[in-house]
Amino acid sequence: MAVNEKLKALAGNWKGTNRLNFGEDSGTPVIESPSTAEVLERAGGQALEITYTWEYEGKPQEGFLLINGDAGSGAVKAVFTDSFHLANDLMQCDGAATPDGGINVKGFYTVPGHPEWGWRTEITPGDDSFTYRMYNVTPEGAEEWAVETVFTRG
Repeated sequence: MAVNEKLKALAGNWKGTNRLNFGEDSGTPVIESPSTAEVLERAGGQALEITYTWEYEGKPQEGFLLINGDAGSGAVKAVFTDSFHLANDLMQCDGAATPDGGINVKGFYTVPGHPEWGWRTEITPGDDSFTYRMYNVTPEGAEEWAVETVFTRG
């Protein structure tokens, strides 16, 4: 995409509260934990890497999202992994830049014995903040938010 200026402005260190949602039907309340993120320009500013940490049941977790795309069309490609949500795999995601300078991408993962599920990610830049949201998408297309972190400069 060469990464747009709004996303490039996210370079640096961030902190926030990770909110993990197992879904309305799970009976489990939303779980909060401290989170950090580091945003780096890669490949001479053509790509952006977001690495982040959080915790689940006192155990450290981490993940990353590597973003690139086409400035002309607004198409965005990303690679995602997370030690909790997608252990031992890399998810390829496709999507688009959003009017607010963020991104909206979607990839798919395997659930044994079932059709593929989707995983949609939004990065929304703000003034000295950004929001990282992830959604689980059923094979039928129904979405429910899974993770949300609002990061502020740290």
